[in-house]
Amino acid sequence: MGMNRKTIRTMEELASEIEISRPTLSRYFHDPASVRSGTRAKIEDRLRTVDYVPNFFARNLNRKRTRLIGVVVPHLNDIFQTSLINAIAAAAGESDYRIIIQNSDNDPRREAAAIDTLRSMNVDGILIAPLGIGTDSDMLRRTEGHLPLVLIDSRASGSPDAFDFVGNDNEHSVGLMVDYLVRSGHDPLFLAMPQVNINAVERMQAYLDAMARHDRPSQIIAPDIADNSWDFEAHGLAVMRAEFAAGRHTRACVLCANDRVALGALKAAHEFGLFPQGKAGEFRLAGHDNDALTRFLHPGLTTVEQDVPRIAFEAVEILMRRIESPRRPNEAHDSRRIPARLVLRESA
Repeated sequence: MGMNRKTIRTMEELASEIEISRPTLSRYFHDPASVRSGTRAKIEDRLRTVDYVPNFFARNLNRKRTRLIGVVVPHLNDIFQTSLINAIAAAAGESDYRIIIQNSDNDPRREAAAIDTLRSMNVDGILIAPLGIGTDSDMLRRTEGHLPLVLIDSRASGSPDAFDFVGNDNEHSVGLMVDYLVRSGHDPLFLAMPQVNINAVERMQAYLDAMARHDRPSQIIAPDIADNSWDFEAHGLAVMRAEFAAGRHTRACVLCANDRVALGALKAAHEFGLFPQGKAGEFRLAGHDNDALTRFLHPGLTTVEQDVPRIAFEAVEILMRRIESPRRPNEAHDSRRIPARLVLRESA
């Protein structure tokens, strides 16, 4: 029977087909409990005989809430961003919200267009992982004047406290790794990442601060990176391949700004025989994030794990609060830094 159900495209067609008045159907799709139990059972029984999906936007056109959250991320093919989206969807689902995802593709113009698109769809609020350095902060402020907006994962450049924000505590997480490496007898060098967002800047500064705290010399590999590409693996590979070819850092301990940079550095280390043939302990490598693939690398990557579920949950929590009760003009923004944990594996 399911294979031969008649396709219905409009509410009017549906009302005629199943012999239920349009106003009654409209009330049912808005809130099934608002329809008498006998009528509700009749509607549900007859809906099984047709192929009909209500138009979401038509249903929500005149509603105060659409129960939609817009999510803007800089790259959909980044494994961390993907895990963040999954966590946001789960957290939003607990409040019976759905998410609509927009990809800014590391382009400030596309980021602004993504926010305009979400506003046109009447989302109840927006979570954005901003580009940071290229983000138009004035545009974000204008958006916040119309609907709740929370920054997640990364801040906007030049406006560190101007928006609600939830993200990793980079000072804590990088410091945690530096503390471990120094205690274990290896002063780490820092392999910087392309400065695609504020996290890149914060993690490099956190490394410098942590080394100064230990009164140990610091050294940054590739400190002046003009590239703003998200191809982090290629960056790590190219930089460390050049360093190893010049005979530098083959017995060093290298802390990478993120796991994807570390993945490229690890490939370079394999190419130069530092893993696994090299004598144990001569070259050490560590990352940041604990991406899903890091435990499957050879050797497994020592790293720090961001608490992605908690970051997503607290960002959604703030957004839900702002949706229910918008921030007052003089009310301080809610800024939260979430601590990470150390994950020890074979690479360091």
